[in-house]
Amino acid sequence: MRNLFIILIMILTAQAAAADLNTQLIAAVMQGKVDQARDLIVQGGDVNAKNPAGRPVIVLAAANGNTRTVQSLISSGADINAVDGQGNSALMEAAAFGHEDVVNLLIASGADVNLSNAGGEAALKKANRAGHAKIEELLTNAGAGAAAEEAK
Repeated sequence: MRNLFIILIMILTAQAAAADLNTQLIAAVMQGKVDQARDLIVQGGDVNAKNPAGRPVIVLAAANGNTRTVQSLISSGADINAVDGQGNSALMEAAAFGHEDVVNLLIASGADVNLSNAGGEAALKKANRAGHAKIEELLTNAGAGAAAEEAK
């Protein structure tokens, strides 16, 4: 019975440590601390962790324009098309906020340029609404909107 108790304590301690790593990873991503984020990933932080609001770290990094952090997350196996509770992806957020380098990186890494959120908006529409013509061009050249045009 004592051994079972010890094993249970070890499991709970490991779970708490993992949760703490993810909390630290989220904070590092939000602050644009790419080296710290990389270190936390190496220590076991989840590259697909979500903040309390349900936003994946790759979406947070893209929204903040942290190209190096997005690259690090992609290289570490993050889901490039992960979405938040409203269905917004990293590409949608980067397009909406005008982060051209992040948009280029996500497209080159295979992000779905036609993915739509819960409101039916894709990255192209978000870039258009925000007036980011260069990003609209990048997305169009990558095939954004092609599926909608073919459906007409």
